Amino acid sequence: MNRANQIFGGILLIGGLILAGCNLTTPEQQAFQATLPPDDVNAPIYTATFTATETPLFTETPSPVPSTPTETSTPTPTLTATPEFTPTPSNTPTITPTLPLFTLTPPGTDGLPAAFENQPASFSPTEGWSCGDFPCEEDIDGFMSRIRVPDGYTLAHVGRFPGQPMQITYGIDGRLYATVLENGTRNGAVYVMNADGTTARYSGDLISPIGLAFQPGTDTLYVSARITPSQGGGIWQVLPDGTTTLVVNNLPCCFTMIDNQPNGMIFGADGWLYIGVGSLTDHLEPVDPRYEAYATLNELEASVLRINPHTGEIGIFARGIRNPYDLALTSAGNFYATDNGILTGAGDRLLQVVQGGNYGFPYWRNRGCAECPPTDPNITISADFLRFPDYTLPRGIVAYTGTQFPENVRDNLFVALWHNRPNSQRIVRIDPASVPADPSVPYEPEPFVTGLIRPVDVVVAPDGSLVIADFIYGHIWRVSYGG
Repeated sequence: MNRANQIFGGILLIGGLILAGCNLTTPEQQAFQATLPPDDVNAPIYTATFTATETPLFTETPSPVPSTPTETSTPTPTLTATPEFTPTPSNTPTITPTLPLFTLTPPGTDGLPAAFENQPASFSPTEGWSCGDFPCEEDIDGFMSRIRVPDGYTLAHVGRFPGQPMQITYGIDGRLYATVLENGTRNGAVYVMNADGTTARYSGDLISPIGLAFQPGTDTLYVSARITPSQGGGIWQVLPDGTTTLVVNNLPCCFTMIDNQPNGMIFGADGWLYIGVGSLTDHLEPVDPRYEAYATLNELEASVLRINPHTGEIGIFARGIRNPYDLALTSAGNFYATDNGILTGAGDRLLQVVQGGNYGFPYWRNRGCAECPPTDPNITISADFLRFPDYTLPRGIVAYTGTQFPENVRDNLFVALWHNRPNSQRIVRIDPASVPADPSVPYEPEPFVTGLIRPVDVVVAPDGSLVIADFIYGHIWRVSYGG
Protein backbone atom coordinates (compact mmCIF):
# COMPACT_ATOMS: atom_id res chain seq x y z
CA MET A 1 0.00 0.00 0.00
CA ASN A 2 1.46 3.37 -1.00
CA ARG A 3 1.81 6.31 1.38
CA ALA A 4 -1.22 8.22 0.00
CA ASN A 5 -3.45 5.21 0.40
CA GLN A 6 -2.19 4.68 3.93
CA ILE A 7 -3.48 8.13 4.82
CA PHE A 8 -6.72 7.49 2.92
CA GLY A 9 -7.31 4.39 5.06
CA GLY A 10 -10.11 4.93 7.49
CA ILE A 11 -11.31 8.36 6.30
CA LEU A 12 -15.09 8.48 6.69
CA LEU A 13 -16.73 10.01 3.64
CA ILE A 14 -20.05 11.57 4.41
CA GLY A 15 -21.54 10.11 1.28
CA GLY A 16 -21.63 6.80 3.13
CA LEU A 17 -18.25 5.35 2.13
CA ILE A 18 -16.06 3.99 4.92
CA LEU A 19 -12.48 2.96 4.23
CA ALA A 20 -10.80 0.53 6.59
CA GLY A 21 -7.86 1.11 8.86
CA CYS A 22 -9.02 2.73 12.12
CA ASN A 23 -8.56 1.69 15.72
CA LEU A 24 -11.54 2.66 17.89
CA THR A 25 -10.70 3.84 21.38
CA THR A 26 -12.48 5.97 23.93
CA PRO A 27 -11.70 9.68 24.36
CA GLU A 28 -10.07 8.84 27.67
CA GLN A 29 -7.65 6.43 25.97
CA GLN A 30 -6.43 8.69 23.19
CA ALA A 31 -7.34 11.74 21.09
CA PHE A 32 -10.14 11.27 18.61
CA GLN A 33 -8.81 9.99 15.30
CA ALA A 34 -9.38 11.99 12.15
CA THR A 35 -10.29 8.72 10.48
CA LEU A 36 -12.68 7.44 13.17
CA PRO A 37 -15.86 5.97 11.64
CA PRO A 38 -19.19 5.60 13.45
CA ASP A 39 -20.13 2.11 14.60
CA ASP A 40 -22.70 1.74 11.85
CA VAL A 41 -23.12 4.12 8.96
CA ASN A 42 -26.78 3.16 8.75
CA ALA A 43 -27.36 4.12 12.36
CA PRO A 44 -25.69 7.53 12.64
CA ILE A 45 -25.09 9.10 16.00
CA TYR A 46 -27.89 11.44 17.07
CA THR A 47 -27.31 13.68 20.06
CA ALA A 48 -29.36 16.31 21.73
CA THR A 49 -28.34 19.85 20.97
CA PHE A 50 -25.86 21.25 23.41
CA THR A 51 -27.19 24.36 25.12
CA ALA A 52 -25.22 26.78 27.18
CA THR A 53 -25.23 30.43 28.08
CA GLU A 54 -23.94 32.53 25.23
CA THR A 55 -20.92 34.66 25.99
CA PRO A 56 -20.82 37.94 24.04
CA LEU A 57 -17.52 39.35 22.89
CA PHE A 58 -18.05 42.76 24.41
CA THR A 59 -20.13 43.58 27.50
CA GLU A 60 -21.07 46.81 29.16
CA THR A 61 -19.52 47.58 32.51
CA PRO A 62 -22.41 48.05 34.99
CA SER A 63 -22.68 51.54 36.37
CA PRO A 64 -22.07 51.69 40.13
CA VAL A 65 -25.06 53.06 41.98
CA PRO A 66 -24.09 55.81 44.47
CA SER A 67 -25.25 54.98 47.93
CA THR A 68 -27.99 57.17 49.38
CA PRO A 69 -27.27 58.20 52.96
CA THR A 70 -29.87 57.28 55.54
CA GLU A 71 -30.24 59.79 58.36
CA THR A 72 -31.06 58.50 61.80
CA SER A 73 -33.23 60.74 63.91
CA THR A 74 -31.42 61.42 67.19
CA PRO A 75 -32.79 63.65 69.97
CA THR A 76 -30.58 66.68 70.45
CA PRO A 77 -30.30 69.08 73.34
CA THR A 78 -32.03 72.39 73.05
CA LEU A 79 -29.99 75.03 71.20
CA THR A 80 -27.54 72.36 69.88
CA ALA A 81 -27.46 72.30 66.06
CA THR A 82 -27.61 68.99 64.18
CA PRO A 83 -24.54 68.68 61.90
CA GLU A 84 -25.24 68.70 58.18
CA PHE A 85 -24.59 65.47 56.21
CA THR A 86 -21.81 65.80 53.63
CA PRO A 87 -22.07 63.11 50.91
CA THR A 88 -18.93 61.25 49.85
CA PRO A 89 -18.01 62.01 46.22
CA SER A 90 -18.46 59.01 43.90
CA ASN A 91 -16.55 58.19 40.71
CA THR A 92 -18.29 58.79 37.40
CA PRO A 93 -19.33 55.39 35.95
CA THR A 94 -17.64 54.34 32.72
CA ILE A 95 -19.62 52.43 30.08
CA THR A 96 -17.70 50.35 27.55
CA PRO A 97 -19.38 51.09 24.21
CA THR A 98 -20.26 48.40 21.68
CA LEU A 99 -17.79 48.79 18.85
CA PRO A 100 -19.18 49.52 15.38
CA LEU A 101 -19.20 46.71 12.84
CA PHE A 102 -16.69 46.83 10.04
CA THR A 103 -18.42 46.83 6.67
CA LEU A 104 -16.92 45.69 3.39
CA THR A 105 -16.29 47.86 0.37
CA PRO A 106 -16.96 45.98 -2.88
CA PRO A 107 -13.65 45.29 -4.65
CA GLY A 108 -12.96 47.36 -7.74
CA THR A 109 -12.41 46.13 -11.28
CA ASP A 110 -9.52 48.36 -12.28
CA GLY A 111 -6.59 46.60 -13.89
CA LEU A 112 -8.32 43.35 -14.84
CA PRO A 113 -6.65 41.62 -17.81
CA ALA A 114 -8.65 41.29 -20.99
CA ALA A 115 -11.08 38.40 -21.32
CA PHE A 116 -9.48 35.05 -22.04
CA GLU A 117 -11.48 31.91 -22.79
CA ASN A 118 -9.25 29.06 -21.66
CA GLN A 119 -9.80 25.39 -22.38
CA PRO A 120 -10.50 23.16 -19.37
CA ALA A 121 -7.51 21.70 -17.56
CA SER A 122 -6.35 18.37 -18.94
CA PHE A 123 -6.02 15.13 -16.97
CA SER A 124 -2.82 13.33 -16.05
CA PRO A 125 -2.32 9.55 -15.65
CA THR A 126 -3.74 8.21 -12.39
CA GLU A 127 -0.95 5.70 -11.76
CA GLY A 128 2.79 5.27 -12.24
CA TRP A 129 3.81 7.99 -9.82
CA SER A 130 6.50 7.73 -7.16
CA CYS A 131 4.06 6.17 -4.67
CA GLY A 132 1.81 4.36 -7.14
CA ASP A 133 -1.47 6.23 -7.56
CA PHE A 134 0.06 9.51 -6.37
CA PRO A 135 3.46 11.11 -5.91
CA CYS A 136 4.97 10.55 -2.47
CA GLU A 137 4.31 13.31 0.03
CA GLU A 138 7.75 14.91 -0.41
CA ASP A 139 7.78 14.50 -4.21
CA ILE A 140 6.97 18.08 -5.17
CA ASP A 141 8.28 17.61 -8.74
CA GLY A 142 5.97 14.62 -9.10
CA PHE A 143 2.98 16.64 -7.98
CA MET A 144 3.95 19.50 -10.28
CA SER A 145 3.86 17.02 -13.17
CA ARG A 146 0.61 15.42 -12.09
CA ILE A 147 -1.46 18.54 -11.24
CA ARG A 148 -2.78 20.27 -14.35
CA VAL A 149 -4.11 23.81 -14.89
CA PRO A 150 -5.49 25.46 -18.06
CA ASP A 151 -3.21 27.00 -20.68
CA GLY A 152 -2.37 30.56 -19.70
CA TYR A 153 -2.09 29.65 -16.01
CA THR A 154 0.88 28.38 -14.00
CA LEU A 155 1.16 26.20 -10.89
CA ALA A 156 3.50 26.71 -7.92
CA HIS A 157 4.01 24.99 -4.57
CA VAL A 158 3.53 27.43 -1.69
CA GLY A 159 4.31 25.28 1.36
CA ARG A 160 2.94 22.59 3.58
CA PHE A 161 1.04 22.59 6.87
CA PRO A 162 2.04 20.00 9.52
CA GLY A 163 -1.24 18.11 9.48
CA GLN A 164 -4.49 18.06 7.56
CA PRO A 165 -5.79 21.55 6.68
CA MET A 166 -9.56 22.01 6.77
CA GLN A 167 -9.96 25.60 5.56
CA ILE A 168 -7.66 28.52 4.76
CA THR A 169 -7.82 32.31 4.69
CA TYR A 170 -5.48 35.29 4.38
CA GLY A 171 -4.91 37.87 7.11
CA ILE A 172 -4.29 41.59 6.69
CA ASP A 173 -0.60 40.77 7.22
CA GLY A 174 -0.58 38.87 3.92
CA ARG A 175 0.06 35.52 5.59
CA LEU A 176 -1.98 32.36 5.06
CA TYR A 177 -3.91 30.95 8.03
CA ALA A 178 -5.42 27.47 8.26
CA THR A 179 -7.40 25.28 10.61
CA VAL A 180 -5.29 22.12 10.87
CA LEU A 181 -5.95 18.68 12.36
CA GLU A 182 -2.87 17.42 14.17
CA ASN A 183 -1.23 13.98 14.43
CA GLY A 184 -3.99 12.16 12.57
CA THR A 185 -6.63 13.15 15.13
CA ARG A 186 -9.66 15.39 15.22
CA ASN A 187 -7.84 17.75 17.57
CA GLY A 188 -6.05 20.72 16.09
CA ALA A 189 -5.38 24.43 16.02
CA VAL A 190 -4.97 27.40 13.74
CA TYR A 191 -1.61 27.58 11.96
CA VAL A 192 -0.04 30.40 10.00
CA MET A 193 2.20 30.12 6.94
CA ASN A 194 4.82 32.75 6.24
CA ALA A 195 5.93 33.98 2.82
CA ASP A 196 8.85 31.52 2.80
CA GLY A 197 6.53 28.56 3.40
CA THR A 198 7.44 28.04 7.06
CA THR A 199 4.57 27.49 9.49
CA ALA A 200 3.84 28.09 13.16
CA ARG A 201 1.02 27.20 15.53
CA TYR A 202 -1.15 30.29 16.03
CA SER A 203 -4.05 29.40 18.36
CA GLY A 204 -4.77 27.29 21.40
CA ASP A 205 -6.11 23.74 21.24
CA LEU A 206 -9.38 23.21 19.36
CA ILE A 207 -11.57 20.16 18.71
CA SER A 208 -12.35 19.60 15.02
CA PRO A 209 -11.68 23.19 13.89
CA ILE A 210 -13.02 24.00 10.43
CA GLY A 211 -14.10 27.53 9.49
CA LEU A 212 -12.07 30.68 10.00
CA ALA A 213 -12.52 34.30 9.01
CA PHE A 214 -10.84 37.59 9.89
CA GLN A 215 -13.09 40.46 10.82
CA PRO A 216 -12.63 42.98 7.97
CA GLY A 217 -9.94 45.54 8.59
CA THR A 218 -8.66 43.81 11.73
CA ASP A 219 -6.35 41.02 12.84
CA THR A 220 -9.11 39.46 14.97
CA LEU A 221 -9.79 35.92 13.81
CA TYR A 222 -12.93 33.83 14.37
CA VAL A 223 -12.83 30.04 14.22
CA SER A 224 -15.57 27.39 14.30
CA ALA A 225 -15.03 24.11 16.17
CA ARG A 226 -16.63 21.66 18.60
CA ILE A 227 -16.95 22.19 22.32
CA THR A 228 -16.66 18.45 22.95
CA PRO A 229 -15.81 15.72 20.45
CA SER A 230 -19.44 14.65 20.07
CA GLN A 231 -21.64 17.48 21.29
CA GLY A 232 -21.85 21.26 21.21
CA GLY A 233 -20.58 23.71 18.60
CA GLY A 234 -19.03 27.11 19.08
CA ILE A 235 -17.06 30.01 17.69
CA TRP A 236 -13.72 31.05 19.14
CA GLN A 237 -11.96 34.40 18.89
CA VAL A 238 -8.20 34.26 18.32
CA LEU A 239 -6.16 37.39 18.98
CA PRO A 240 -2.72 38.11 17.48
CA ASP A 241 -0.99 36.90 20.64
CA GLY A 242 -2.66 33.50 20.23
CA THR A 243 -5.21 34.03 23.00
CA THR A 244 -8.15 31.75 22.13
CA THR A 245 -11.53 32.53 23.71
CA LEU A 246 -14.90 30.85 23.29
CA VAL A 247 -17.38 33.60 22.36
CA VAL A 248 -20.42 31.72 21.00
CA ASN A 249 -21.22 28.41 22.67
CA ASN A 250 -24.76 27.35 21.80
CA LEU A 251 -24.52 26.13 18.18
CA PRO A 252 -25.90 22.71 17.16
CA CYS A 253 -23.46 19.83 16.79
CA CYS A 254 -22.87 16.95 15.83
CA PHE A 255 -24.03 14.18 13.45
CA THR A 256 -20.98 11.89 13.59
CA MET A 257 -17.52 12.20 15.07
CA ILE A 258 -16.30 13.95 11.92
CA ASP A 259 -19.35 15.34 10.13
CA ASN A 260 -22.00 18.04 10.37
CA GLN A 261 -21.06 20.78 12.81
CA PRO A 262 -20.42 24.55 12.64
CA ASN A 263 -18.51 24.80 9.35
CA GLY A 264 -17.18 27.51 7.07
CA MET A 265 -17.89 31.17 7.67
CA ILE A 266 -17.46 34.53 6.03
CA PHE A 267 -18.07 38.16 6.91
CA GLY A 268 -20.81 39.83 4.91
CA ALA A 269 -20.80 43.35 3.53
CA ASP A 270 -22.92 44.33 6.54
CA GLY A 271 -20.13 43.39 8.97
CA TRP A 272 -22.01 40.38 10.38
CA LEU A 273 -20.49 36.90 10.51
CA TYR A 274 -22.24 34.24 8.42
CA ILE A 275 -21.69 30.54 9.21
CA GLY A 276 -23.04 27.24 7.92
CA VAL A 277 -24.24 24.74 10.55
CA GLY A 278 -24.87 21.10 9.62
CA SER A 279 -27.81 18.90 10.56
CA LEU A 280 -27.80 16.67 13.64
CA THR A 281 -29.11 13.70 11.66
CA ASP A 282 -28.68 12.26 8.18
CA HIS A 283 -32.32 12.71 7.11
CA LEU A 284 -34.20 13.43 10.37
CA GLU A 285 -34.16 9.77 11.46
CA PRO A 286 -35.45 9.40 15.04
CA VAL A 287 -33.49 8.36 18.09
CA ASP A 288 -35.96 5.54 18.71
CA PRO A 289 -38.46 4.80 15.91
CA ARG A 290 -40.75 3.06 18.39
CA TYR A 291 -41.76 6.41 19.83
CA GLU A 292 -41.44 8.90 16.99
CA ALA A 293 -41.40 8.78 13.22
CA TYR A 294 -38.88 11.59 12.79
CA ALA A 295 -36.48 13.51 14.96
CA THR A 296 -37.32 17.08 15.91
CA LEU A 297 -35.47 19.64 13.82
CA ASN A 298 -33.45 22.01 15.98
CA GLU A 299 -34.14 25.69 15.36
CA LEU A 300 -30.55 26.46 14.34
CA GLU A 301 -29.40 23.26 12.62
CA ALA A 302 -29.15 22.72 8.84
CA SER A 303 -28.97 26.45 8.23
CA VAL A 304 -26.86 29.49 7.53
CA LEU A 305 -26.71 31.73 10.59
CA ARG A 306 -26.03 35.45 10.86
CA ILE A 307 -24.09 36.46 13.99
CA ASN A 308 -23.11 39.85 15.39
CA PRO A 309 -19.45 39.31 16.32
CA HIS A 310 -19.54 41.95 19.04
CA THR A 311 -22.62 40.82 20.93
CA GLY A 312 -23.15 37.20 19.93
CA GLU A 313 -26.67 37.94 18.66
CA ILE A 314 -27.76 35.07 16.38
CA GLY A 315 -30.29 35.13 13.56
CA ILE A 316 -31.27 32.58 10.93
CA PHE A 317 -30.35 33.72 7.43
CA ALA A 318 -31.53 30.62 5.50
CA ARG A 319 -32.79 27.11 6.33
CA GLY A 320 -33.09 23.65 4.84
CA ILE A 321 -29.40 23.08 4.02
CA ARG A 322 -28.21 19.67 5.21
CA ASN A 323 -24.52 20.41 5.70
CA PRO A 324 -23.54 23.88 4.43
CA TYR A 325 -19.80 23.39 4.33
CA ASP A 326 -18.52 26.71 3.05
CA LEU A 327 -19.77 30.13 1.96
CA ALA A 328 -18.76 32.61 -0.71
CA LEU A 329 -19.69 36.22 -1.40
CA THR A 330 -19.45 37.87 -4.82
CA SER A 331 -18.57 41.52 -5.40
CA ALA A 332 -22.26 42.08 -6.20
CA GLY A 333 -23.23 40.77 -2.75
CA ASN A 334 -24.58 37.36 -3.77
CA PHE A 335 -24.14 34.51 -1.28
CA TYR A 336 -23.34 30.95 -2.35
CA ALA A 337 -22.95 27.80 -0.27
CA THR A 338 -21.76 24.26 -0.90
CA ASP A 339 -23.96 21.54 0.60
CA ASN A 340 -23.19 17.86 1.21
CA GLY A 341 -25.85 15.25 0.56
CA ILE A 342 -27.19 12.35 2.64
CA LEU A 343 -25.32 9.10 3.20
CA THR A 344 -26.92 7.46 0.19
CA GLY A 345 -25.38 10.17 -1.99
CA ALA A 346 -28.17 12.48 -3.09
CA GLY A 347 -27.92 16.17 -2.31
CA ASP A 348 -24.40 17.33 -3.23
CA ARG A 349 -25.18 20.78 -4.56
CA LEU A 350 -24.38 24.47 -4.91
CA LEU A 351 -26.89 26.98 -3.57
CA GLN A 352 -27.41 30.67 -4.13
CA VAL A 353 -28.52 31.59 -0.63
CA VAL A 354 -30.97 34.43 -0.05
CA GLN A 355 -32.25 35.73 3.24
CA GLY A 356 -35.33 33.84 4.40
CA GLY A 357 -34.84 31.06 1.85
CA ASN A 358 -35.61 27.43 2.62
CA TYR A 359 -33.69 24.88 0.53
CA GLY A 360 -35.70 21.79 1.29
CA PHE A 361 -33.81 19.61 3.76
CA PRO A 362 -34.99 17.22 5.21
CA TYR A 363 -37.91 16.96 2.76
CA TRP A 364 -35.97 14.95 0.18
CA ARG A 365 -38.39 12.26 -0.93
CA ASN A 366 -38.16 13.67 -4.44
CA ARG A 367 -34.42 12.94 -4.30
CA GLY A 368 -35.03 9.26 -3.65
CA CYS A 369 -35.00 9.33 0.17
CA ALA A 370 -38.07 7.25 1.03
CA GLU A 371 -37.26 7.54 4.76
CA CYS A 372 -37.29 11.33 4.68
CA PRO A 373 -40.33 13.13 6.11
CA PRO A 374 -43.08 14.29 3.76
CA THR A 375 -42.79 17.88 2.59
CA ASP A 376 -44.25 20.49 4.90
CA PRO A 377 -46.99 22.22 2.88
CA ASN A 378 -46.45 25.45 4.80
CA ILE A 379 -42.98 26.15 3.39
CA THR A 380 -41.81 27.29 -0.03
CA ILE A 381 -38.70 25.44 -1.14
CA SER A 382 -36.11 27.33 -3.16
CA ALA A 383 -34.47 25.54 -6.07
CA ASP A 384 -30.87 24.32 -6.11
CA PHE A 385 -28.54 26.55 -8.05
CA LEU A 386 -26.51 23.60 -9.36
CA ARG A 387 -26.52 19.90 -8.58
CA PHE A 388 -23.22 18.03 -8.44
CA PRO A 389 -22.95 14.30 -9.12
CA ASP A 390 -23.57 12.16 -6.04
CA TYR A 391 -20.58 11.60 -3.73
CA THR A 392 -18.49 14.42 -5.19
CA LEU A 393 -18.63 16.12 -1.75
CA PRO A 394 -18.22 19.84 -2.49
CA ARG A 395 -16.12 21.51 0.21
CA GLY A 396 -14.48 24.93 -0.04
CA ILE A 397 -15.83 27.64 -2.32
CA VAL A 398 -14.68 31.14 -3.26
CA ALA A 399 -15.95 33.84 -5.62
CA TYR A 400 -13.11 35.34 -7.65
CA THR A 401 -12.87 39.02 -6.74
CA GLY A 402 -9.16 39.53 -7.42
CA THR A 403 -7.60 41.52 -10.25
CA GLN A 404 -5.06 39.04 -11.66
CA PHE A 405 -7.37 36.71 -13.61
CA PRO A 406 -9.08 37.82 -16.85
CA GLU A 407 -12.12 40.07 -16.64
CA ASN A 408 -14.51 37.30 -17.76
CA VAL A 409 -13.53 35.29 -14.65
CA ARG A 410 -14.73 38.06 -12.36
CA ASP A 411 -17.20 36.68 -9.78
CA ASN A 412 -16.85 33.16 -11.13
CA LEU A 413 -17.10 30.50 -8.45
CA PHE A 414 -14.30 28.03 -7.72
CA VAL A 415 -15.36 24.90 -5.81
CA ALA A 416 -13.24 22.11 -4.29
CA LEU A 417 -14.73 18.68 -5.04
CA TRP A 418 -13.20 16.46 -2.38
CA HIS A 419 -14.07 12.82 -3.06
CA ASN A 420 -12.16 10.25 -5.13
CA ARG A 421 -15.04 9.56 -7.50
CA PRO A 422 -15.30 10.55 -11.17
CA ASN A 423 -15.76 14.33 -11.51
CA SER A 424 -13.98 14.91 -8.17
CA GLN A 425 -10.43 15.46 -6.82
CA ARG A 426 -10.34 18.82 -8.55
CA ILE A 427 -11.17 22.51 -8.45
CA VAL A 428 -13.97 23.43 -10.83
CA ARG A 429 -14.87 26.84 -12.23
CA ILE A 430 -18.51 27.91 -12.51
CA ASP A 431 -19.72 31.07 -14.21
CA PRO A 432 -23.03 31.81 -12.44
CA ALA A 433 -24.36 33.57 -15.54
CA SER A 434 -24.00 30.37 -17.58
CA VAL A 435 -25.78 28.02 -15.16
CA PRO A 436 -29.25 26.99 -16.47
CA ALA A 437 -32.18 28.29 -14.45
CA ASP A 438 -33.57 24.75 -14.31
CA PRO A 439 -31.28 22.65 -12.06
CA SER A 440 -32.36 19.47 -13.86
CA VAL A 441 -30.73 20.72 -17.09
CA PRO A 442 -27.22 19.23 -17.36
CA TYR A 443 -24.36 21.63 -16.71
CA GLU A 444 -20.71 20.63 -16.64
CA PRO A 445 -18.46 22.79 -14.41
CA GLU A 446 -15.07 23.46 -15.96
CA PRO A 447 -12.19 21.36 -14.57
CA PHE A 448 -9.80 24.12 -13.57
CA VAL A 449 -7.23 22.27 -11.42
CA THR A 450 -6.97 18.50 -11.75
CA GLY A 451 -4.65 15.83 -10.30
CA LEU A 452 -5.20 16.78 -6.65
CA ILE A 453 -5.72 14.17 -3.92
CA ARG A 454 -8.31 15.68 -1.56
CA PRO A 455 -8.76 19.40 -2.34
CA VAL A 456 -10.53 20.83 0.69
CA ASP A 457 -10.49 24.61 0.26
CA VAL A 458 -9.71 27.36 -2.24
CA VAL A 459 -9.22 31.10 -1.64
CA VAL A 460 -8.11 34.23 -3.48
CA ALA A 461 -4.67 35.46 -2.38
CA PRO A 462 -3.88 39.17 -1.91
CA ASP A 463 -2.03 39.20 -5.27
CA GLY A 464 -5.10 37.81 -7.05
CA SER A 465 -3.84 34.26 -7.53
CA LEU A 466 -5.89 31.23 -6.53
CA VAL A 467 -4.58 29.21 -3.57
CA ILE A 468 -5.65 25.63 -2.84
CA ALA A 469 -5.30 23.43 0.25
CA ASP A 470 -5.03 19.65 -0.21
CA PHE A 471 -6.12 17.72 2.88
CA ILE A 472 -3.99 14.58 2.71
CA TYR A 473 -0.41 15.83 2.92
CA GLY A 474 -1.16 19.45 3.85
CA HIS A 475 0.24 20.86 0.60
CA ILE A 476 -0.70 24.37 -0.52
CA TRP A 477 -0.75 25.15 -4.24
CA ARG A 478 -0.94 28.47 -6.08
CA VAL A 479 -2.44 29.04 -9.54
CA SER A 480 -1.43 32.28 -11.26
CA TYR A 481 -2.49 33.81 -14.57
CA GLY A 482 0.28 34.56 -17.03
CA GLY A 483 -1.72 36.00 -19.92
